[in-house]
Amino acid sequence: MTSVRRSFVVVIVAALASGAVACKGAGGGGGKAGGSAAPVAGQERGDCRPDRSCDPGLTCLSNLCVRPPPADCAKVADALGPIFLDNYTPREERDRFAADVRRECESASFTREDGECLSRAKTRQDINACPHPIGLGDCKKITKAADELRLKSGVDAYLVTPADRLIERCKSEVPTRAFELCVLAATSMDALERCAW
Repeated sequence: MTSVRRSFVVVIVAALASGAVACKGAGGGGGKAGGSAAPVAGQERGDCRPDRSCDPGLTCLSNLCVRPPPADCAKVADALGPIFLDNYTPREERDRFAADVRRECESASFTREDGECLSRAKTRQDINACPHPIGLGDCKKITKAADELRLKSGVDAYLVTPADRLIERCKSEVPTRAFELCVLAATSMDALERCAW
């Protein structure tokens, strides 16, 4: 082999070797393009955690955290309107209610299954039976607030007060979130009695 040809071969081999090193370095050592690391377990497109859980809004399928199809939040809002609002509710209030439901549904990343459950609901009890209820009050908070108000009012322990009736209703009915907010804001028995269930 002539010295010119030998030099040419050495140059080619050196170029190939340096290119291989450069490619290996560009992949972050793991063979991934662009040097991006694999997603952390539990995050979108990452492995599921050992308990098969993922971040909120994601579900574990084939040991991979993926985002399931989203709920049709407009359909959910349309379905819940008749449950929370009566026939005489003004259009502006209906629109505001629908916008609030859509916003809550979207921010909570409800799945298609969540949305279908809520869309099928005919009563507040049906909503409460869904995996992720919406628009409902928390009976524990309501009971605690009513109990504290009753004690603060200093009424006779043997008298049945609006607070007692309210606490009793909470055991069998599902209050709205608007009712919960009204109870939490009440500073007297009269104010408590004015809260619309």
